[in-house]
Amino acid sequence: MSSVREVLTRVHDFVSSQPPVRMLPTPRSRGPAGAELPRETAGVLAPPPVFPLAIIALSELLRWLSPLPLRAPTHAWRWVLVTALCGVAVALAGSALLTLRRARTPVEPWKPTRAVVMDGPYAISRNPIYVAFLALQLAYAWSRPNVWGVLLLPLTMALLHWGVIAREERYLAQRFGDAYASYARRVRRWL
Repeated sequence: MSSVREVLTRVHDFVSSQPPVRMLPTPRSRGPAGAELPRETAGVLAPPPVFPLAIIALSELLRWLSPLPLRAPTHAWRWVLVTALCGVAVALAGSALLTLRRARTPVEPWKPTRAVVMDGPYAISRNPIYVAFLALQLAYAWSRPNVWGVLLLPLTMALLHWGVIAREERYLAQRFGDAYASYARRVRRWL
């Protein structure tokens, strides 16, 4: 088996060998004495993982207070579903993180965005990492099994939308103008 260092080297070589990501230039605003300053950030309510984690905690509390187990055809099928959802989530989030890294723009929404990334998973969803969060919440619900985790999924989507996505979209539209608006018309918010 390869050592961790060899695996990391292979991953680094792979990422480095990929073609550059298509990105839009970052507009700048003028600061005092003509100095260029980056525009402010999206101003999200909380780090995005907080919302699905809070809903998972709420679903566990509700499960304890009023258990409603999920019914799967067999125990094996439940774990096939959980494994598939986790695999999709890890692949989607991992691909999105690598794409952002190649574009040299931060994943954290409280840092200034340097580019609108339109390649990789961002060509099919404007929010692939948040889609991965939802897949992980579903996987967790099925693994317990806890119907509350499934029933509260729309609440997670609403919290992500109003606490993060709407703010990010407003920020990106202000920062990148027509270029972001064109991207938003071409690519769906979720899937």
